Amino acid sequence: MITIRRSLKDDDAAVVELINSVMDREFHDAKHAYPIEDVECIEKAYGGIGEAFFVAVDDKTHKVVGTVAIKKEDSRVALLRRLFVAPTHRKLRIGMRLIDRALDFCREVGYEEVFFKTTSKMSGAIDLCRKNGFVQRAHIVLGPIELIKLSLCLREDVHAVKGRA
Repeated sequence: MITIRRSLKDDDAAVVELINSVMDREFHDAKHAYPIEDVECIEKAYGGIGEAFFVAVDDKTHKVVGTVAIKKEDSRVALLRRLFVAPTHRKLRIGMRLIDRALDFCREVGYEEVFFKTTSKMSGAIDLCRKNGFVQRAHIVLGPIELIKLSLCLREDVHAVKGRA
């Protein structure tokens, strides 16, 4: 069983370890594009009003096996960040559950839209976001790096207004 909950101070080291291990194993060449300072002190980076950091914890081992964060962009827009799942726990819908929890939080806060920005190399995270209704808004090629920006409108009336424009 996996529990999705808000991150606690005691989770900080495990979060850094998980993200570093995934980056080293799967995205070593792009690791420089993803500085880790924000997760070294989660409370400072994600403790503001309208912000949150969630972890997926394996109930048997009590280990952090997944992460997702919400960062406030402005009063109507949030950024989905730090979507990671340990390789040992993939294909168990943990990533989808993490996104669901993050989006529930965004709705509770009152955000109208959520953005996810990443490189094309993080195809698993991109696929999960697309399955959750995110739509690609930008694809920028910067030499060997391809940046992808996805968004999801959370308010039904925003869809209706955009559809009429």
